[in-house]
Amino acid sequence: MKIFACVVAVTLFACAPALAEDSELSYFLKKRIAYAEALSAPIAACVARRDTSHPVFRGCIDWHSAVHGVWALSAYRRLTGDRRHDAMVQALLEPDLLGAERQDLAARPRFEMPYGRAWFLRLAIDYKRAFNDVRLDALARDVAQSLMVHYGSVAPDPLSTAYGSATWALINLHDYGTYTQDRRITAFVEDKVRAHYLRNEACPLQAVEVRTREFMAVCTNWAWLVGKVLPRPAFKAWLADFLPPDLAIAPIEEAASVHQAGLNFSRAWGLWALYGMTGEKRFLRAYLRHFESSFARDDIWNGDYGKYAHWMAQFGMLALAVTYEDPPGP
Repeated sequence: MKIFACVVAVTLFACAPALAEDSELSYFLKKRIAYAEALSAPIAACVARRDTSHPVFRGCIDWHSAVHGVWALSAYRRLTGDRRHDAMVQALLEPDLLGAERQDLAARPRFEMPYGRAWFLRLAIDYKRAFNDVRLDALARDVAQSLMVHYGSVAPDPLSTAYGSATWALINLHDYGTYTQDRRITAFVEDKVRAHYLRNEACPLQAVEVRTREFMAVCTNWAWLVGKVLPRPAFKAWLADFLPPDLAIAPIEEAASVHQAGLNFSRAWGLWALYGMTGEKRFLRAYLRHFESSFARDDIWNGDYGKYAHWMAQFGMLALAVTYEDPPGP
């Protein structure tokens, strides 16, 4: 049908960009497993380490990086069927050790609030999907409740970034509520989105993402979250103002900081979701540019351990994982 449309078009060149996009997407989809396998190597290496005294999440320099490291290995198993990391994941998530982690989080309600706790909910979802195992359920319920308590007393700031990103916390809280079919949780997130996120203005992309030099996408995550809540026609109307077609979302070619090196991958998460929600090829093009520009820099995501290799490949794994989900459709 697309080829026929090109033949009858006024000019044959009108269809060239669309055909190029289709070819590039096809190539990307064929390479996904190879991409995931490459990313899994530095992830497994950091998860296996004992960098801290935490009972379970002890590698990857810090607790939150260890959490999204174990998440990434669980997601890798689910996406590819490759079991090479199963034994390590299962050994780490030993029930008695998880019990100690649960006690620690309960005793320190501000610890890893909200960033690491949000990642734990993503781990709980994908671990259960990969292994059909309930061992993370109790801790996940505690974490979800702690996030609701936190945002019940502190208004979520859509412009917050890095470890304080309220948007990232609410995305994962909503996904967890959806996965567990807990309407209490999803309704909580929806109320927060309607109260704080429906601004009728363009997202200040340069000010809140580029100039802050941080790793967490603000604008694309913000739109991704709103798309989980608003009915599709209302969401598209809101998005046309929030991320207008003339707003260029270009990959960061040379990061101005260690943290900013992760921004392309974290933008990619929401860009793919927006492509699925709207069918707009501009989001697909942006997704492919962002993923490919960062994956090509293996000297970063598989490079200096203290700066990059303990966390950045996990971001890349999520950028791949979102492409396996069935999009809600435009």
